[in-house]
Amino acid sequence: MSDQHPGHLPLRVVVVDDHAIVRDAVSAVIEMSDAFELAGSASNGTEALELLGRVEADVAVIDFAMPDMTGVDVINKLRDKGTETRFLLLTGSHMDEDERERLSRCAEGFLHKEAGRQTLIEAIRAVADSPCLRPASGDQMDMSGVLGTGDLTGRERDILREIARGHSVDQIADKLGISAATVRKHRENIMGKLELNSTSQLVRAAMQIGQY
Repeated sequence: MSDQHPGHLPLRVVVVDDHAIVRDAVSAVIEMSDAFELAGSASNGTEALELLGRVEADVAVIDFAMPDMTGVDVINKLRDKGTETRFLLLTGSHMDEDERERLSRCAEGFLHKEAGRQTLIEAIRAVADSPCLRPASGDQMDMSGVLGTGDLTGRERDILREIARGHSVDQIADKLGISAATVRKHRENIMGKLELNSTSQLVRAAMQIGQY
């Protein structure tokens, strides 16, 4: 049975995710659906800005957390340029009510990465039918309070990822070519910036910003 969007041409969809397995899986769902046309894909925020600057997409399915910038950063930059594209944010963590409310002011929709094929299809359709959000200048989302990401350096993100993978201080030091004392100092800085007090909280933070 066809799942063509009634009365419309196929929706042009762009996929943005730094994890190839996620990007390929979402792209495959889009390519297999009569309702959609895959208009392109990107692996980071910089590529997304370039792609969406030259491709007319109805919907962009975009990862919340990427190495160079967040999905919200990408959306804000494109909104400033007057884009008509609607955005479906993919997240790697389950959000509480406050987090959902914050994201709803930025993107037309958001979806957990564990969602199935049909849920993804329905979410893309719903986003395409939503009014295009146009936040007023100066009213862009402050990411410091969203999903507790904080203001981590690249090295701190590297260490947070290794902690989330269950690696010890010595293992992290060996892999990154730094001393154990430096790892401990970075760990202390991470916990301070994210206002955390346990390894389990560190792991959740890592998942929230895609460092897993």
